[in-house]
Amino acid sequence: MNSAPKSEPSPLETLVRFLETDNGQRLFVCIFAVVATLLLLIFPGGAIALAVGIPFVFFVPGFTVVRMFFWKNTSPEAKFVLSMALSILVVIFLGLFLALTPIGLSSDSARASLMTFSIGAVALEALVLRSSRDSVTPSNEKDRIIPKPLKTDKVVASMLAVALVVSAVSLGLIVTAEYPSRTYFALTDENGTVLSNFTFEVNTTLTVVLHMKNGEDGARNFTVVGYVLNSTDYPHYSYSKVLQDGEVWSQTMTFELVESGHFRLDFDLYIQEEQLPPYKYGNLHFWFGVVYPSALR
Repeated sequence: MNSAPKSEPSPLETLVRFLETDNGQRLFVCIFAVVATLLLLIFPGGAIALAVGIPFVFFVPGFTVVRMFFWKNTSPEAKFVLSMALSILVVIFLGLFLALTPIGLSSDSARASLMTFSIGAVALEALVLRSSRDSVTPSNEKDRIIPKPLKTDKVVASMLAVALVVSAVSLGLIVTAEYPSRTYFALTDENGTVLSNFTFEVNTTLTVVLHMKNGEDGARNFTVVGYVLNSTDYPHYSYSKVLQDGEVWSQTMTFELVESGHFRLDFDLYIQEEQLPPYKYGNLHFWFGVVYPSALR
């Protein structure tokens, strides 16, 4: 009797079988990390971001850690639970690292760090920790090794406890951290270029422009003061303006050069938050000479 011919597996079955292999899972994690990052950049909000963002944050990072350290002799249920719990820890530590380094914690840096961590963990597991980790299909069914399941309830309890403790500590550190100021204070000539001429004729005009940006975490009152140090022959300027977060302000100051000599021109910037006393943010200054026209010939 002739046996019935075996039907060819469907493309979906072939894909599922490939994803059950170690290389299939590695490839899928790398592709998903890149695609998810691109989709989150293109569609920062909405259903697509939610669909790829949830597994990208709450499963993929932990899954790569499980593959590195907890893959052998671990039941599928325990792998799934560990992946979610470890993902929380990975995200917390990545956020803490970004917040306390010059990189800064932002949506872009968070997406990039998740993608880098996921792909880097896959590479580490595949190239360094690969020995005795890849699945081997035994020729004899009797030789198949059935992994001993971990006690899932204890795994869940311990991982969640650690996650909660680390979350509380990390949140406290992030909230109380003093982030570097993004405020800037710059000086140019009236054309917006760097000052290069520091010798002027008597009875000419020196015009400078002060550029300021509020890089604090909210609205601030900016006060800029301009004066010639130790001289009463030149005016003393003071301008104030409330700048919102990220707002830029340019203030022009003009000095009539009526006295010959060498002088120091100073600019002080003060920043005030609501009813708190203002503090001196910084000082810009340069030396210049004022001479009679004959001295320049």
